[in-house]
Amino acid sequence: MYVSFAASDKVDNLQKLSVALDKVHEWFTANRLSLNPGKTEYLLMGTWQQRQKVHEHKINFCGNVLKSVDSARNLGVIFDTSMSFKKQISKVCQISFMYIRQLRRIRPFLDRNSAIMLANALVSSRIDYCNSLYYDLPKVSIERLQRVQNSLARVVVCSVRRTDHITPTLKTLHWLPVEKRIEFKIASLTYKILSSNKPSYLDSLITQYKPVRSLRSADKQTLVIPTIKSANGRRSFSFASPTIWNSLPLDIRSTASLLSFRKKLKHHLFPP
Repeated sequence: MYVSFAASDKVDNLQKLSVALDKVHEWFTANRLSLNPGKTEYLLMGTWQQRQKVHEHKINFCGNVLKSVDSARNLGVIFDTSMSFKKQISKVCQISFMYIRQLRRIRPFLDRNSAIMLANALVSSRIDYCNSLYYDLPKVSIERLQRVQNSLARVVVCSVRRTDHITPTLKTLHWLPVEKRIEFKIASLTYKILSSNKPSYLDSLITQYKPVRSLRSADKQTLVIPTIKSANGRRSFSFASPTIWNSLPLDIRSTASLLSFRKKLKHHLFPP
């Protein structure tokens, strides 16, 4: 469960959250399901200044005062109070390097296609999972994931020395760099939304540009970029999606099928 509110409205909104939690507990009890209020925790996300304004307030759940935590896992992603995803990236790097070490041991017994298949299944899939959340993170965070991909590429292509530049190897494998993979994911999501207006919860976050009067820009299929000043706000899908989409050439934005769009987009982001 989550609730979004301004720090000035903390009392009313957190009270509503407490009431909702109690109702959930009642529903669980009525349906003979177990829910332990004593083990329930909450995560407060926002800027440092915002969190300080809410820090002293307590959330009650069936007579228990909930414990505040610095991070929490949701659908396999570790969220933290500042939305920095440092713990999430650390976990991805830790598990990925473990699989890379194992893959290095058996690499002499594998052909390249098998090595690529295992690399994608065990490591690349972890780098790509929910990677749209990494949009516009500090470069130091993205570079940590890039080092994982670089190490993986050197294991798959055994002839690459440690001192060799990795870009030619990534192009040989047709692997987009991590930062471009993030843009690729968001652009692909945007194309699907514009094609089908689904999922609705994402479709409601973007708006197609429609000028008041007839202009030459009316047929360029661009999106409205909202005015957002905060750093965290500019990482949101409502800002990232139109920003990336509008930066693409018109011939890519107007592609007829998703397959063709993804092919053109990959060539655009990482030309041969």
